[in-house]
Amino acid sequence: MEEITVIIPTHNRIELLKRVLIALNEQTYDMNCVEIIVIDDYSLINPKKEIFKLKVKYKLKFFRMKKNVGQGMVRNKALEFTKNKYVLFLGDDMIPKRNLIEEHMKLHRKYKGIAVLGRVFWADEVRNEFMNYIEGIQFHYKNIRDKKNARLHFYTSNISLERSWFNNQKYNPLFKNYGLEDIELGYRLENLGLKIFYNPAAIVYHVHRYTFEKFCERMKNVGKSAVIFINLHPELKRKYITPFNNLFKGGSFIFSNKMFKLINKKVYWYSNFVYNYLNGIDEGLKNVERE
Repeated sequence: MEEITVIIPTHNRIELLKRVLIALNEQTYDMNCVEIIVIDDYSLINPKKEIFKLKVKYKLKFFRMKKNVGQGMVRNKALEFTKNKYVLFLGDDMIPKRNLIEEHMKLHRKYKGIAVLGRVFWADEVRNEFMNYIEGIQFHYKNIRDKKNARLHFYTSNISLERSWFNNQKYNPLFKNYGLEDIELGYRLENLGLKIFYNPAAIVYHVHRYTFEKFCERMKNVGKSAVIFINLHPELKRKYITPFNNLFKGGSFIFSNKMFKLINKKVYWYSNFVYNYLNGIDEGLKNVERE
């Protein structure tokens, strides 16, 4: 009988999704106890036929949305299709290490009512100087001081918890852009008593290559999402929007000039990330005013 469901939202990544599913075949955990749900967010090409060609050792379910709704809403839908005690959220571009599920369940067997946060590394195939630099910006594992209380680190690219936590809490549909929709859900769950335990041995390898331009776009979207976040939770405003936003924006604009790329690439990169994040906040605030 299954006890854990792995939920994998997917969108236009058939080949990567297949790699994830094949890697899950090699888990050290008893796969008779595992159910995998792939839920497709209306990809251009339906991946159903391709994934069911794979020979897998676990129970595989597939569902497809009737329109593109975004990762949060897709995960909400997937939760309707399982009754197992535990759920593990993975991305469709996250290749799991062989002991991933075992490392998650090891802590669930020891502690009740917790979430287990795993670690995400870039896959070797996407690493370069720029990707190595942004690894610590994408996920803030270095900020975790207490492995038994990793507040505001609810990253649904590699996290597991008891399904019962979702009986009254779901992803918020207000989040349309990428970013913070999982942190916001986690914050609500933490306020209800959820403790996030960090297990750096529960590893996945992220096969997603960012260009400088794409990461700047990502940071802008996170800024837009930050406005939604603080409107829902104004007590966290100072964490995402400082009183000196205009000052920081001016400074980051200066150092984001291309001439600084020749002097210090990392300063140039980081300044552009900050500038785009703050631009996203400005756009988000304007959207709120229009509403």
